[in-house]
Amino acid sequence: MPPESQRVVQERAARPRRTGSGREVAMHFFAVFLFFAFGVMGLTMLGERLYRRLREGRAFVSLAWGVALAWLANLSMWTGWHVGDLRYGWVGTTLTGLALGGSALLLHAILGFFAGLHRKFDDQAEQLERGEAEIRRIA
Repeated sequence: MPPESQRVVQERAARPRRTGSGREVAMHFFAVFLFFAFGVMGLTMLGERLYRRLREGRAFVSLAWGVALAWLANLSMWTGWHVGDLRYGWVGTTLTGLALGGSALLLHAILGFFAGLHRKFDDQAEQLERGEAEIRRIA
């Protein structure tokens, strides 16, 4: 092979391969990121009794789990969404971990909001009181 064509082949081999369109790959990475955030939320909720006395314990534990999981999975938003290169790879992984922890906090707040709505609209104590009143009326 001539040197020029060999260089082209090497450049093509070094490029990351995409299995679908750019938008499809971005959505797949977003889904992986979201599932990891749910995992961080679950891990944070498991240790809730240990840090209950600390005022901002949930935030620190969530961020620590996010960074640990991002480093364990070698997950970086910059490489996942094909944004420009960072000078150091560890910065992308660490910032992705912090974003995972923050997303887990946001998901926990959203989950708490809907759980509160469920308790408000479907109150079990109120249903029991209605049931007792109906039983008394029948008897």
